[in-house]
Amino acid sequence: FFFFFFFSAILLELEMVALAPLLVLLLVCGSHALQLPHKTGGSSEGDAEPYKTYWYDQTLDHFNFNTQPATYKQRYLVMDTFWKAPSRDMHGDGLVSETCNGPIIFYTGNEGDITLFYNNTNFVTEVLSQEFHALIVFAEHRYYGLSMPFGSQSFKRANLGYFTSEQALADYAELIPYIKGKWGATSCPVISVGGSYGGMLASWMRMKYPSTIDMALAASAPILQFYGTGVSQYAFNEVVTQTYAKADANCPKQVYQGLKTIASYAAEGPIGLSNLTKTFKPCSALAKDASDLIAWVINGLTYQAMVDYPYPADFLEPLPAWPVTKSCQALLAKSGLEGLVDMMAVYFNSSGQAGSCFNMTKYDDTIGDVGWDYQACTEMVMPVGSNGVTDMFLPAPFDLASFSSYCQATWGVTPRPSWVPTYYGYGGRNLSESSYIIFSNGNLDPWSSGGVTTSYGDTIVAIIIENGAHHLDLRAPNSADPASVTQARQQEIDLLTKWLKQATAKRIRTYTP
Repeated sequence: FFFFFFFSAILLELEMVALAPLLVLLLVCGSHALQLPHKTGGSSEGDAEPYKTYWYDQTLDHFNFNTQPATYKQRYLVMDTFWKAPSRDMHGDGLVSETCNGPIIFYTGNEGDITLFYNNTNFVTEVLSQEFHALIVFAEHRYYGLSMPFGSQSFKRANLGYFTSEQALADYAELIPYIKGKWGATSCPVISVGGSYGGMLASWMRMKYPSTIDMALAASAPILQFYGTGVSQYAFNEVVTQTYAKADANCPKQVYQGLKTIASYAAEGPIGLSNLTKTFKPCSALAKDASDLIAWVINGLTYQAMVDYPYPADFLEPLPAWPVTKSCQALLAKSGLEGLVDMMAVYFNSSGQAGSCFNMTKYDDTIGDVGWDYQACTEMVMPVGSNGVTDMFLPAPFDLASFSSYCQATWGVTPRPSWVPTYYGYGGRNLSESSYIIFSNGNLDPWSSGGVTTSYGDTIVAIIIENGAHHLDLRAPNSADPASVTQARQQEIDLLTKWLKQATAKRIRTYTP
């Protein structure tokens, strides 16, 4: 899994106050601000999981010699169940040739607890691990999970200057040679893999550290959802709307009417808000406006489009198979707002988890929302807006000025909206200077709007998965999978197999013992 948040100020009509920036992400993290005791090194004793947990003394600041040699404890997981270590052949001249028999597959941890990513990336841990006899490594992103540079004080403003994607990639670039040495895998190619933000990191690792990363598999990686790449801020919500329209053409129309009705009730003041409270049953009555309610509806609709999987899953919330179809059926079975209430219940209460009321102000605390909020306020500025014409939401263009004010008030920082495509070298969508990267996107996934959907030659390959949701290809193979994702996985295996043969041949090492 892998998730990702987007921030967008929802500006309501009728003189209503703008909503706080919405977090609509995708993945999960543990108690990001909670520091647990760190081991100084080695693996955890008595691990029941198929992996072992290790800690690495990671450089705190890779780009400032005045702060070195400060370090922090970075967590990483290793699974070597199917790994075939390199073979070594002695020559008559006394030289030794070392040939890799299984690559390192390195998951570039994203915005959450790394164990969650491990447990939900079964295509890597169960399929690719055996297919390639690979050493599997999952590295945790700094400031997420248990890899907190300053423990419980990590999110104090004075300690956040080391929290960037550049520092995270440098962490991985330093960790990989250490792992190669520790496991005797110096001659082995490395495949970076990730989904969502993790997919972005996987592709950026190949772009920025091509001598360390031989190839990358980037699933649902919206690396173009930034200023200067030509992607419209409205594209994300257009895909959300199209996903619901595929389930039922009348569904988006009814959603839009429902949101307009909510806004109309809210404009009536206390009486209207009282009626909305009775209808939607929030745990706290709507007292000032309907911003929390509308944000809750939009979050539910967006998350559900992202995880519209063909089988029951509990990735973000416990959901039935094809939840978008189920929710549209619930919406259209009743008239007025009652249908919208039932639609939201498919996402927020399909297993009765909500109880007798809906908590509209607190979302799943396993998601790394605090950390992502800071990242979105610095370099991960991914504009998402709605126009009410090409999508089913009330008009709410992304307002960079308002967003910057929020970031200043919350974190004391000003966003750099064009920095990511500039730093990673693909401003204007030009990826022709890169190589050996697979970009996969499902056409049901809203983040496909910012994904790479065009191939560049034979070594930047875009795979489009029909009826595929957010990084469906990285999940465990399932009998309910559409044929498209099965084909996509096989294409990924075929490409990686071809590229690995080339990379392994180049990395054969000859040395004097």
